[in-house]
Amino acid sequence: MSFQRLTKDEARAEVERLVIAYRAQAPEIEKVTSAYTETEGRGEFIDPFLSALGWDVHNQSGVPQFEREVVLEHGGDEAGNSIGRPDYRLRVKNRDRMPVEAKKPSVRLAASPASALQARSYGWSLSLPAAVLTNFAELVIYDTKQTPQEGDGVDVAVIPGARFTVDDYLTRFDELWERLSYARIGGDAFYETYEYSEPPRGTSPFDVTFLDAFRRWRLVLAADVATNNPELGAREVGRRTQRILNALLFLRVCEDRDISRYEGLLKSSQAHTVIEAFREADGVFNAGLFTVLDQTVVGHDPLNRVIRELYWPRTKFAFGVLNPDILAAVYEQYLAERVELDGARNVTLAEKPELTHAGGVVPTPDFIVDALLEGSLGARLVPGQPVPADLSLLDPACGSGVFLVAALARLVATAVAGGAANSVSLLLAVLGDESVDIRSTRDLLPDLSTNIVSGNALVAEDFDQLVPAAASVPERRAAVAPLNLDTSLAPLVSGAGFSVIIGNPPYVRIQTLTEFLPDQLAYFQHPGSGFASSQAFNFDIYMLFIERALRLAAADGVVAMVVSHRFTNSLAGAPLRATLGPRLLRMVHFGEAQLFPERTTYPCLIFAASGPQVEPAVLELASDLNAWRDGHVTPDSMERELLTGGPWPIASAARVAIFDKMNGSAVARLGDPGWVTVFVGVQTSADALYFVQPDDTKSTPTNVAFTDKDGREWMIERAILRPAIQDRRLTPYDIDPEPDALAIFPYEIAEVAPGSSRKRATVFTPADMAANYPLALAYLSHHETVLRGRGGLNVVGGAFWAYGRSQSLTKLDDPKLVVQVLSLTPRYATDTKGLLVPGGGDGGPYYLLRPEPGCPLSLEVLAALLSHPAVDAYVASHGRAYRGSYIVHRKKFLVNLPVPALSDADIVAIEQSVAEVHTLTRRLRTETDTATTATIQARIAILRQSIEVIITAAFGLTTADMAVLVG
Repeated sequence: MSFQRLTKDEARAEVERLVIAYRAQAPEIEKVTSAYTETEGRGEFIDPFLSALGWDVHNQSGVPQFEREVVLEHGGDEAGNSIGRPDYRLRVKNRDRMPVEAKKPSVRLAASPASALQARSYGWSLSLPAAVLTNFAELVIYDTKQTPQEGDGVDVAVIPGARFTVDDYLTRFDELWERLSYARIGGDAFYETYEYSEPPRGTSPFDVTFLDAFRRWRLVLAADVATNNPELGAREVGRRTQRILNALLFLRVCEDRDISRYEGLLKSSQAHTVIEAFREADGVFNAGLFTVLDQTVVGHDPLNRVIRELYWPRTKFAFGVLNPDILAAVYEQYLAERVELDGARNVTLAEKPELTHAGGVVPTPDFIVDALLEGSLGARLVPGQPVPADLSLLDPACGSGVFLVAALARLVATAVAGGAANSVSLLLAVLGDESVDIRSTRDLLPDLSTNIVSGNALVAEDFDQLVPAAASVPERRAAVAPLNLDTSLAPLVSGAGFSVIIGNPPYVRIQTLTEFLPDQLAYFQHPGSGFASSQAFNFDIYMLFIERALRLAAADGVVAMVVSHRFTNSLAGAPLRATLGPRLLRMVHFGEAQLFPERTTYPCLIFAASGPQVEPAVLELASDLNAWRDGHVTPDSMERELLTGGPWPIASAARVAIFDKMNGSAVARLGDPGWVTVFVGVQTSADALYFVQPDDTKSTPTNVAFTDKDGREWMIERAILRPAIQDRRLTPYDIDPEPDALAIFPYEIAEVAPGSSRKRATVFTPADMAANYPLALAYLSHHETVLRGRGGLNVVGGAFWAYGRSQSLTKLDDPKLVVQVLSLTPRYATDTKGLLVPGGGDGGPYYLLRPEPGCPLSLEVLAALLSHPAVDAYVASHGRAYRGSYIVHRKKFLVNLPVPALSDADIVAIEQSVAEVHTLTRRLRTETDTATTATIQARIAILRQSIEVIITAAFGLTTADMAVLVG
């Protein structure tokens, strides 16, 4: 029968019954000499107490082991010799919420600091906010965000008001219900009650402390391995040190889970028999973890020092609760460092430079792991049915293995529910939710030697043929670690491909590859490697992981990954879009919402099939992360014909329909021949040197004083300077914005031939500079090394002061439209003064636009069209958003904008309204009267609204359409 939770009133009555029953026995069972055990107290009082509060203690609902609400520890250590595991772990949706440690009634909790530390260690080691200690006579709830310390008394870290006696259970039942009932702890009230938010993986106080301890142990052992094994290089010292630590941690966890004898490892260390202990463990576990000491000389003293620190009171870790996902969180950070040796073989730990420059290791949040598994593996696991015999799963960017651990948990739970409990009981022990007696057991763990493959999933066996220069050097080839995919992976899937490929591949751009992984880059970019994405400029390595996964997937396989959504509209993403588009099953697009702590990554989830699909792909726009996690996001569809190599329109179905209207009404695209030119501003490649801030107090009519980026004062000729905007925030419908800088402009703009409309820019020669601009020459010469060091600079006649690029210099003087590239709302300013602006790229800061001769759009109409909210929504859907909802208004997103048919009357009306807005905008800059300012702003709003009405009608949009776009 299923478990029936009691109402609050029913629970109160049941607790009253338990209190009456306990009081009748209390004088006898609370005696120090009482034979009444903890096990009896749990069965008679604590179990039914927790059940009354709504917890399915004995799994009456019959759910699989991993879905139990309460994980029980059977046969606890009555003597209290080890920390072990908590007697109860209260869980919600397979996640621990609170540990409960039980003691027999004869233990006075108010006089047992060891019991308090034990309970606190459980909660702290699980990175949870609270833990319960009870013998039913008393119940205490501890704040386990505080780190437990040796010597702490029983009152340390007690949550205020959270100490109860049996006499309080009824009079303070509401408080008890608030803090311990499933009704509260099982929902979001848990976070409010305990003032808690789940820390990102690897960042809790436990994680940080555990990582620090592991780093310390790593240094101790690595130093000894390096000294006693002089033939080993730094990498091998690191590998063997890691294997020793893995073995020690494994055995220590087994002790606290009652899989092996408590302090067995410590006793072997004290007796100098750790090697023998490892050999015995190898026979029992068959894990290949314990052969390292047969091959490596390690001194007894450092080994004993580390082992001693694995036991209380030298450690505060409750090893019995260190499930694989907890360890993975620490290992993700731990493995980002490598062992380094100097000439004297002194050991240090250093961050791997390729990871440092790629932003470091980024732990995957649990809810993302769950979402990817549910969307891929979940559909293949039928409740009550055996795990499919041909099911195979691959994580090609394994890291610490969080996806594989979570997948294994699902597989074991499915196997148990399908009646395979006997065959998976040992795996349950490994995962930490069952116990096993090793005295009668051999080969406890399966042989995983063919399941865990070490190598570079992106570099195949053809590396030797494609990059022979690197392959011929053993150290360089080892650093690349090419993997023979046919021989390494085919045995796992009989050559048919993997059922599920899942993961969070690293984000490493080509710049980092160039600096730190050049041999891999050479392989990726070789046409023979088969990667399409790497043939594009500025690709990212995660794109290659997607391509590789699609090749390794079975005919009916699914690829599920969390990656950056930049590929959906970046130039570099075009090859990947062409490959992935026909295969995309579902995308969860998080917009500018961020998943990873202290990282700006713009992520999405992709689910793809190995072959082309016909039905539309599912799109979930999840910019509201909480709404998506709670299942409140309505899926839309992405029509298959839109998923091409071109930018993907990431928009809801309703928005797509509106954009289709706009496209249908278009007479042209903005960038069509004869319409609008979109161009960059000046590209100096050294803006900090060319853009200066004048010091008016020291300047003269002919020269300008300023301070350079190094703090040195200079004078420079006004004649070589031009007014510029460098970091000016434009306003909508702006006109001739005030310059905020002066720019050194070492060029002459002249007609190609007398009377010609064509112009050219000629950089000043050294003779010109010496004769006419000696002050500027002195300043630029002072920075000559920096200026000559600009990449790609073509120095003409020794003129190292030339800009990095000069293709737009002749286009700056005539009236133009300046667009702020990154902005929350459209910001276009008309410039009639020939301002210089820096520009180019996603970050801008500016782009420039000008109607071509004969274009029916004037600057005023162009500004009005681009400022329309429907047009800006179109830019946003086809472009990209940055953190904070900043939209990128760059050339490739602007040139494809639809231009609607506008009548002559429409154009006249728009031009008149824009001209008045410009006049009022200029007036606002000097107006000081607040009433006049308010009326000017109101008038501008009315004029903008009248413009929008005209353009809305020209696109054929309705009021409802506009509500969808701006809502």
